[in-house]
Amino acid sequence: MDDMWKKWMGKVLSAGLMSAVLLGGYTPAEAASKNIRVALFVDTGQGYRGVVPAVTLTTEKGMDVTLVGPEGKTKLPGLGGDEARYRVDEYHLIVAESSDWNRAQQVAQQMSQRKYEGSIQVVKRSGQTVYQVVSGTYGTYQAAANQAKTVAQATGQQPSVKGPLRLEAGRFNSLKEAQDWQAIFEASGISAYPVLVGDKSKASFAVWIGDEVSQEALTALARKAAAEIPGFSYKQPSTQSYVVLKQDAYGSKSDTIWKYVFSPKVKLTVEPKKAGSVSLIGVVERDNRTYRGEMELSEYKGNLTLVNELSMEEYLYGVVGSEMAPGWPIEALKTQAVLARTRAVGTGNKYGIANLSDTVYEQAYYGYTKESKDIRKAVDDTEGEVIYYKGKIAESLFYSNAGGMTADGTEVWGNPVPYLRPVMSDDTDPLVKAKIWYLVSMADGTLGYIRSDLVRVTGGTNPVGLRQAIVSTNSTNLRSGPSTAYHRVLSTLPTGAEVTIVAEEAEENAYSWTRGPYTPAEVAGMINATQAKSNAPRVSTNLKSLRVTERGPSGRVMEMKADGTEIAVSSPDAHRSIFQQGASTLRSTKFDVEEMGTFTILGAGGKRTTYPVGSSNVQAVGANDYGSVSANGYNDQFLIYRGTDDWRVASKTQQFLFRGTGFGHGLGVSQYGAKAMAESGYDYEEILQHYYQDVTIEQ
Repeated sequence: MDDMWKKWMGKVLSAGLMSAVLLGGYTPAEAASKNIRVALFVDTGQGYRGVVPAVTLTTEKGMDVTLVGPEGKTKLPGLGGDEARYRVDEYHLIVAESSDWNRAQQVAQQMSQRKYEGSIQVVKRSGQTVYQVVSGTYGTYQAAANQAKTVAQATGQQPSVKGPLRLEAGRFNSLKEAQDWQAIFEASGISAYPVLVGDKSKASFAVWIGDEVSQEALTALARKAAAEIPGFSYKQPSTQSYVVLKQDAYGSKSDTIWKYVFSPKVKLTVEPKKAGSVSLIGVVERDNRTYRGEMELSEYKGNLTLVNELSMEEYLYGVVGSEMAPGWPIEALKTQAVLARTRAVGTGNKYGIANLSDTVYEQAYYGYTKESKDIRKAVDDTEGEVIYYKGKIAESLFYSNAGGMTADGTEVWGNPVPYLRPVMSDDTDPLVKAKIWYLVSMADGTLGYIRSDLVRVTGGTNPVGLRQAIVSTNSTNLRSGPSTAYHRVLSTLPTGAEVTIVAEEAEENAYSWTRGPYTPAEVAGMINATQAKSNAPRVSTNLKSLRVTERGPSGRVMEMKADGTEIAVSSPDAHRSIFQQGASTLRSTKFDVEEMGTFTILGAGGKRTTYPVGSSNVQAVGANDYGSVSANGYNDQFLIYRGTDDWRVASKTQQFLFRGTGFGHGLGVSQYGAKAMAESGYDYEEILQHYYQDVTIEQ
């Protein structure tokens, strides 16, 4: 493979995450074929777990909604509009109610600031518009009541619990007739809603009253309704196939959308009406992404669940565009297409109601906006092709960057995978193209990083020969590491601030990265959190050493010890999850741990001079004399020599820096490596067979 080592560039790609340990190929329990079902919101207790109380769908030319329930399949009449919201008919909270739009907005914003959902529902009472701030869906009254107390304590509001128990007032010939009767009930102080009732192939209109939480409340409501508006039987509906129609504000008080509050016993399928060559449906709560195919809404495992069903190849258009960049070599895109198809077919029916999710728990799928002409061509040119090992579907594994060499199965899961062995991978171009940052020292001894284009090198040097520079831009951030994404701001420097350049560092990229530096106490806290989960011995917060004590065939970490105590992990790859900076874990297990910090020399006349640990033969000039100190590591002996007075080390600090290469678990195909091979003239089959051994690619 020597001829493939050439330089290339691209953007950082998402790292495909691993799945279950496999010693060979496998046959999925229920493989996806022509169509595939992708969960956008689901929680089955495993894998991706993400749900919302309501989903807002958008289209260009309106949508067709079909109800499938115990009474059969019913196409619902169109209600108009290009947007609609969907929610399961369960217990919920009315957090506040007001005829003042601004007041309702304030409460909704207050809820959002405290991480609670708060949409604004619109009702009409005696000709007046009333705004209700609605929150949540709950399977039981008690769950809703408990949340009401929590919200009350957090916001000072007094939420009331509403439920799914109602009475039917009657059936009507049209939505307008049902709405007219709704207005009559609302004018009498009785909550009422038009309802679409499914009955095989035909839907009928009804008016249901109440949002009650108990049978006693229903009985009281029936008495009140009979007294106020006689002539209806007011019986509890027997059907389970229904949609209660409510309205929500959508952006402003003058804009409303229909809200389909549907029975937990049914599912709704939503298709966009035809609009041009490609009809799309958008999901507001999924970052406003748009999708091909249809959406299915249901209650599954106690939660509102949204599934996108579409053809396999159209799904892959979105996956390849989410996992690789448009404009990459076509053979690299084909490589990703085959990998993505193998993953999709091999996943089976992982979530029960869906084959897989749209997240990197399986593979990223961000919809139509990630498509491009070259990506569609790559998918079409490899249509139906899947990776096999000894006649069974292989495990499809890919990630952003191997850091120069792919992993062995033992380095990731602790078990070998016969068709995935370490191979060289040309992944270095992100490093070559990265911007340069300076590690600088301030006059007070503070160490930090500044991007090189934000300072001006003066040409001067300090007593040890390190370059001097001044900050050339105002309000320049001094950071803990060489990136704006992962490294915290230590301080803000003004124009003209003087710094000493200690070292140069490439900006964090898909090939190389750093995390930290962390204090001994910070590292000990991370380790002890892991040790506690495994009932393993804790380490001292005054941590002295952190060592990699075993590496695998590709150089990835297999074992680590802190002050001699082995760090407990469920698998070797789990080492990268221990050391977190915010929500960010280490990018790979191909890393080293560096001990760093500063030391300060106290010289004659009380003069203090601070240098980073690792400096050698440091000159420290005192008031009337001079001396030197050697410090090649934090734990090394500080040697004092040459001087006419008492020179000594006044203080030391210690920190741990993680320095690594690669992005992802490293098992299988490196996306950057695939790009490099494609640019070197290899086709997608050759690329796949470089990273996978003894496999076939078949339709």
